Amino acid sequence: MAGSRVTADPLAVATGVSHKALTPIAGVAMLARVIQTLRASDWVERIVVCGLDATVAGDIYGEASPGRPPVELVRGDRTPSASAALAIATLGLEPPVLITTADHPLLTPATLDTFCERATTLNADAAFGLVPIGLVHAAFPGIRRTAFRFRDGEFCGCNLYALLSTTGYEALTAWTRVEAQRKRPWRMIRLLGYGTLLRFLLGRLALADLTGILFSRLGLRVRPVFLTDPAAGFDVDTPEQRTAAEAFLLSKAS
Repeated sequence: MAGSRVTADPLAVATGVSHKALTPIAGVAMLARVIQTLRASDWVERIVVCGLDATVAGDIYGEASPGRPPVELVRGDRTPSASAALAIATLGLEPPVLITTADHPLLTPATLDTFCERATTLNADAAFGLVPIGLVHAAFPGIRRTAFRFRDGEFCGCNLYALLSTTGYEALTAWTRVEAQRKRPWRMIRLLGYGTLLRFLLGRLALADLTGILFSRLGLRVRPVFLTDPAAGFDVDTPEQRTAAEAFLLSKAS
């Protein structure tokens, strides 16, 4: 997913690029970093970029090395879930389908492989990545992250999603209802009913409860994939987060 939610994204404006996905992180565009990670994974056979065309990105996609997939481009839609649904329909993609975002420049091949391996062993229609918020705070001190508080812990989303069956594609339709509330976890939970919201606010809702409610309401078997890489829970939306991401990469290189 490489489209922009706004025409003048603050991060793009701050870094002097036309689109947020082109924001440089330690001299390399975010989107280029994500593509490098995808190409390095044995789980990825096809790469589709939604929402950014070749005239804008230039040669950022690079050349595919032998045995590694080239990049295909499709137009985006109003929201990320709508864009993903459009790409699946336009290209006739069969499951499983991995979805991630261009603002995930710290994603590594090892973490991506772990997510894919664990997701495909689940008896599920769709899966999503989570990492404990404490790991993220420790790796990126002072940087605020959106967290989901459950009875069994607090977690950050990882911008990693797997659609594992054709039924799982219906999760994209369901997700369009909550995308506008993505930074307000309690409003997202409210869409599943006020009883669910109350349990969430009181810290009595477990992740297993949530997946059970999703199945009872939507008929979808949705399961979390737990990761331990703090960078998996860190996307880049602001100049402050960009600075933190560059510092993190520097620390790993030293």
